[in-house]
Amino acid sequence: MESTEDEHQESAEEFSWAETDNGVESESGEAESESGEAESGESESEEAESESGEAESESGDGESEKERRTLSCRHCEYETEHKQMMRRHMRSHRTYQCDQCDYSTSQNVRLKRHMAVHSGERPYHCGHCDFSAARKDGLFSHVRAVHSGERPYKCTYCDYSAAENAQLKNHVMAKHTNTRPHKCTLCDYSAVEKKRLKFHMATHTGEKPYKCEFCSFATHQKQNLKSHVLTHSADKPYKCQVCDYSAIQRGALKIHMLKHTQPKIKVKKERKKHSCPHCEYETINKPAMTQHIRTHTGEKPFKCQQCDYSASQTATLKKHIRAVHTGERPYKCGHCDFSAARKDGLFSHVRAVHGSDRPYQCTFCDYSATQNVNLRNHIMAKHTKNKPHKCTLCDYSAVEKKHLKFHMATHTGDKPYKCEMCPFATHRKMFLKKHMNTHTGERPYKCQFCDYSSALKATLKTHMDTHTGEKPYKCEICDYSTVGMSYLKLHMANHTGEKPFHCELCEYSAARKPDLKKHMANHTGEKPHKCELCDYSATDRSHLKRHMTTHTGEKPYKCEICEYAAAQISSLRDHMTKHTGEKPYQCEECDYFTTNKGSLAKHMAKHTGEKPYMCDVCGFKTGTKSTLAQHTATHTKPHKCDQCDYSAAQIAHLRRHKARHAEDKSSV
Repeated sequence: MESTEDEHQESAEEFSWAETDNGVESESGEAESESGEAESGESESEEAESESGEAESESGDGESEKERRTLSCRHCEYETEHKQMMRRHMRSHRTYQCDQCDYSTSQNVRLKRHMAVHSGERPYHCGHCDFSAARKDGLFSHVRAVHSGERPYKCTYCDYSAAENAQLKNHVMAKHTNTRPHKCTLCDYSAVEKKRLKFHMATHTGEKPYKCEFCSFATHQKQNLKSHVLTHSADKPYKCQVCDYSAIQRGALKIHMLKHTQPKIKVKKERKKHSCPHCEYETINKPAMTQHIRTHTGEKPFKCQQCDYSASQTATLKKHIRAVHTGERPYKCGHCDFSAARKDGLFSHVRAVHGSDRPYQCTFCDYSATQNVNLRNHIMAKHTKNKPHKCTLCDYSAVEKKHLKFHMATHTGDKPYKCEMCPFATHRKMFLKKHMNTHTGERPYKCQFCDYSSALKATLKTHMDTHTGEKPYKCEICDYSTVGMSYLKLHMANHTGEKPFHCELCEYSAARKPDLKKHMANHTGEKPHKCELCDYSATDRSHLKRHMTTHTGEKPYKCEICEYAAAQISSLRDHMTKHTGEKPYQCEECDYFTTNKGSLAKHMAKHTGEKPYMCDVCGFKTGTKSTLAQHTATHTKPHKCDQCDYSAAQIAHLRRHKARHAEDKSSV
């Protein structure tokens, strides 16, 4: 009651000031109160007038307009004859500011409620359990959700019952009569409740008026903000009475309670299962089934209005628009200036760059984890040989059951997660998310020592070793060591000669599947990676990246001993061997040594006579891919002069040609 009395007192003071300043139409305002008694008398007569209102006006007893005083707000044009209305209006101008954050409100009582967020005070205690709340409505919600089983309003069509009549009405319209009176004017959406339509409209306007006081989170629903704020306080008000489980949201507690109660079985039996007509997929979620069927039919009903792109989901279309057309990056890091087009891109950045609390430390190595279960899995995988989940088709075994499930997809070939922008498909959702970065250009993992950034955390880790010089993966047969396990596996093929990936169109075989994929482009002629500045196209993204340096002239990798600079780090490594005299690549057939891997590959072709790379135009064969690329350029002549029709197979020839144009201009 104290807060209410304080608020009335403050309103009265401000109202008294408003009446004194604005109650009379004179400029000076002095005529209003010539004496305290007169003011008091007028005030009393005004109260009587406001109470009788219409009766006095109808009686026409001669009261003039001047005697009926109008109260005016000095902040805006609002006017009224009633003190209570003016008091209520004046609250809208008053601002109570929190001294610990940016929160402000027009009511003192709301500020006092808000302060509980900072103080941690929870004065409202549940009489049934240890739960306490910062606000009274929070306690009421808890009691209704957890302790009160009273649901007097029964549905006449099914067993549903509700605590309130409004809930029952909404249930009947949604489940039985299919009545949705509130319709969206921009799309086909309709809703049972007006507030649901209001929430939906925010998806069109993008409006998110409810903002978190502790971070950059914003949402279009007040309830979403309430749930989010609890993630900062670690408060889980909804507690299970049967076990120690607690939840941030009431819905989560309801789902959990099904584990303890018998109705769980009944609910499962009553809910209709939707079966896919094309495969064995089943779900109780009808929208999920609609979305799944589109993976079979290829239907993409959501069209981009700025290009020919279409998607099977509105969320995917939104991502496309942000990535390709608007360049919008709405997800901003709270620690630095980084922003991302997608939420998972921001999460990846925060984990990689700013880190997080990882209280569970491994006693065998430097590994740490956010959860104890992750630490247990790490120890089983890295420090013990205990892998209980075994594949029945091969020798593979895993620490976690989900990893075995992922592995089984390598036998079945099942790849349910498909990219909507290209033919890429995978058996894991995580891999699809990472793949999407190749389309959006998102590279959330940034090097702290140079401008390098990566779409994958593992790639950044490998890159970091180029700064430290650390090469933890060592060959057991020779002195070779490298920064990544994949590089070591590739190297081991030099010793074993194993090349399990074979081309079905020629005799080519590769140690790695990606190498075979690149080779297949020689047969298909497919070059999906195209240069935006010229007609160049490549089978591999790295080749396009390398080509782009011919336009930009950028050479970020510089030699510390001389003035040499290179567009690629591999070129710099090859150059450094000229200073050190090191020739790490040795031929196994003779005493030949070389500074780079490409030269060794060319040399080996002399021993084997193998020429797996063939020109599609004339049938020319060669032992190295680079030689084939040089040869193909004699047909395509990709380097074109921007001043005449000349084109060249090599960039050096084009430079010489352009020099002639420059000479001609200078001579003129």
